[in-house]
Amino acid sequence: MGSLATEYSPAEVLGTLAHELRQPLSNIEAIAYYLSLILPPGDEKIQVQLAHIRELVEQSNRILSTALGLEPATATATQPVAPPA
Repeated sequence: MGSLATEYSPAEVLGTLAHELRQPLSNIEAIAYYLSLILPPGDEKIQVQLAHIRELVEQSNRILSTALGLEPATATATQPVAPPA
């Protein structure tokens, strides 16, 4: 039996890792949303922490997308384009 490095390409390992991380991130995001619905809206400290959790999940998803080379096309949309000849 060979090592993981010889059995899988780095892209395959990264893809699998990203896939496995997105499931718990999605669950964390869903829990934060649910808590924002049931916890008292007047408690500013709780709402700030829930917003922070959602921001961290979004940041983690952006990191995974960037690592996979799947950054949305909007990131490159501001680059100048040469006019047709």
